[in-house]
Amino acid sequence: MRRLALPFLTAMLLAGPAAAETFGDWQVSCDAGRCQAVGLADRPDAKGYLTIRRQPGAAPAQITVLVVDPEGTIADRPYILIADGKPLGGPGATVTFSAPEEEGGLVQATLSSDATTRLTRALRTRHTLQLRAADGSMAANVSLAGAVASWLYMDDRLARGEAGAASAT
Repeated sequence: MRRLALPFLTAMLLAGPAAAETFGDWQVSCDAGRCQAVGLADRPDAKGYLTIRRQPGAAPAQITVLVVDPEGTIADRPYILIADGKPLGGPGATVTFSAPEEEGGLVQATLSSDATTRLTRALRTRHTLQLRAADGSMAANVSLAGAVASWLYMDDRLARGEAGAASAT
């Protein structure tokens, strides 16, 4: 089995001609009319991180949690979104990861629109986001430091039409 390193995965997600900007524990890259922010884990040994993808206009943000699952224990188990130790309850608060494309690979879960709305609010006031299973095991522990600045940067780039500037040359 091959284990993918988190810095490699971050570089892969932010790949493209646009340079990444860093805000706290978040990195943002905008290109081809869209922006993507990656919230990095708050511990070096953590295996999960959060991505927010946005496009111009009123389209809602797409929030996806990606986790390296070398043991194959994360997929198909329900996890609960927790911000600063408190569940972000309500519809869509339970997240189930997809099966990895290859053994030891990435598993991902895209949040529902309800969970995306609650998480977007939590970005403003909370410090960490966790995904925890009923047995207490954690799939991801992401720092929210810099999340608001990343969101505002994406707003600015998308509003000015600069998200596609790098690909237009």
